[in-house]
Amino acid sequence: MSSDSFQYRALFEYKQERGDDISLQPGDLLTVSKMALLTSDFQEGDEKCPKGWLHGTNERTKEKGNFPGTFVEYVGVVRTSLTSGKPWLRPVPPTPVGPQPPGASASEGAEIVINSIAKLFLSVGRGKNMQFC
Repeated sequence: MSSDSFQYRALFEYKQERGDDISLQPGDLLTVSKMALLTSDFQEGDEKCPKGWLHGTNERTKEKGNFPGTFVEYVGVVRTSLTSGKPWLRPVPPTPVGPQPPGASASEGAEIVINSIAKLFLSVGRGKNMQFC
């Protein structure tokens, strides 16, 4: 699952003033979810000229918090994935072709088939002098 977010670039240094603020260095990229900007007075296009405080993630430091919107410039829309906080599972390997009994290898399966064919020939009276490995 994914959602739209906005990306900004810090133009000026900002030093954290409160516990929920994050510090900025010029050039830092910051990601702000669209949901964080939605307020009763938000209008389409307001994200391009932010005023007031924004809440987002500093991609360099991975810190989350508030920063002044007047210290950043709008870069564009970015798609972010919503994670559940669970680690990614290892990819599942492709399913083998044909069923095999537990612990049997492909060569063991072939040997079983050959022995079955040999028994069939012997039971009908053919191949009395044949030898199978």
